[in-house]
Amino acid sequence: MSAHPLHDVSPVVVRFSETLFLRWTGAAYLVGFLLVFAALWRQATRGHGPFQKREVPELVLYAGLFGVMLGGRLGYVLLHQWEDFSQDLTLFFQFRQGGASMLGALLGVLVFAVYFARQHQRPWLQVTDALVVFAPLGFFLGHLALFTEGMPLGQVTSAPWGFVFPSEVGMPDFQPVVTPSFDVTALAHAPGHELALLARTNEAFLAELYRILPARHPVLLYQAVLEGAVLGAILLAVRFGWRSRPEGMLSGVFFVLLGGLRFLGLPFHAPRPDLSFGAGFEQSALAPVLLVALGAAFVLSASASRAREDARPSAVKLEGHAAD
Repeated sequence: MSAHPLHDVSPVVVRFSETLFLRWTGAAYLVGFLLVFAALWRQATRGHGPFQKREVPELVLYAGLFGVMLGGRLGYVLLHQWEDFSQDLTLFFQFRQGGASMLGALLGVLVFAVYFARQHQRPWLQVTDALVVFAPLGFFLGHLALFTEGMPLGQVTSAPWGFVFPSEVGMPDFQPVVTPSFDVTALAHAPGHELALLARTNEAFLAELYRILPARHPVLLYQAVLEGAVLGAILLAVRFGWRSRPEGMLSGVFFVLLGGLRFLGLPFHAPRPDLSFGAGFEQSALAPVLLVALGAAFVLSASASRAREDARPSAVKLEGHAAD
């Protein structure tokens, strides 16, 4: 039997009834929003942040609801379920099915930042700079929550931290390592945690899973570390270590680093030939390139803005000398 651990985490935190339950993904949203609210409220109370106390509830509620949740959902149905969504627009409202797009959530937050800035008459780059600092927290919690779903799968590995994912058996293109002793088609689309639960109560089935399944990289744990812990630490270092930075620079650094760190994780992902064009784009190398390009645009714009501000005093001085 393999020495690698079996992925047997249930995606459900608590089940209230057969149809009412809380998943880890939902809990991640809730905890993330509460932590961001607490941090911004604390900053506003001490007068350190860019927002007033009365603005914080609106900012967190609508950025989370319209930016992250609705933006992420819309991006998912457009990129991952376009064929079904084009025939049934109500698919967007089927939140219980799950599914969120990172690109959609980021775009949703940017659109909300523009709206919030106009409503409160403040520079929108000031809003984005304040929000991107908390994005790694969302990535960290989100990737950990998605890890409970057992998808996506990573490349096959012999590393001791690899996992055996029972959810692989239920995939349409499942390719066992050796010929199974049972009909795997009977388990098509079977949830991984249910297979793991069965394996824990049936030693023969557990041994068979270890025989036909390879160990794979836990790519979502890698992303939680890279896009959560590493990205968050760097952004905090830039925020507190470069206080004279121009507005928009922190947003630029965020997108550049996010694209670079996401690119580092791509080689560990198993290829998914069954993905749609949109879903394939989001999980390909093109998405990190797009993020880096967006970040570079923020950086160049912020640098140009700072250069114009630095040139203004010189012009005023020249005018003063000319008057003398």
